[in-house]
Amino acid sequence: MKEKMYKNKIEEVRNLLLQATKILNSLIEEEVGESELEDWMKDRVELWCRIYNEGSVVTRERLHEIWVKVMGKDARGLGGFFAGKNASLAWTPDNKVALTKSASDSIEAWTGKTIAEYAKRFKEKK
Repeated sequence: MKEKMYKNKIEEVRNLLLQATKILNSLIEEEVGESELEDWMKDRVELWCRIYNEGSVVTRERLHEIWVKVMGKDARGLGGFFAGKNASLAWTPDNKVALTKSASDSIEAWTGKTIAEYAKRFKEKK
C-alpha cells in the first residue's frame, strides 16, 4: 500500500518538475530566442524525433538505417538507448523498436516542447 502511495507521489513530483522545466524554458527562450540543446542531447533528440515521425515504432533495420545512414553514427552507440530504468527505446513483442515515455518526457523537459512539436524539425520533405 505504501509502495503505491510513494509511486503516485513520485509521479506527481515528476509531473510538477516537467511543468516547472517547461515554464523555465519558455522564459529562457523569451530572453535568448530558441533554446539550444547541449551537444550530448542533440543526437538523442534527433533519433527519437525521427522514430516518432515514423509512428513511434520501427523495425530494427530501420532503426539502424536512421542512426547509421541518415544520421551518420556508429551502430555500436544504439545499445545505450535500451539500457537503464528509464530506457528511451524498448523492444516490442513482434521484435520492433518503440519509443518509451522516457524519450518524450526528456524532449519535453529539455526543450519545453512536446515530441510532436519538436519532431516537425526532422520531417522528411516529400
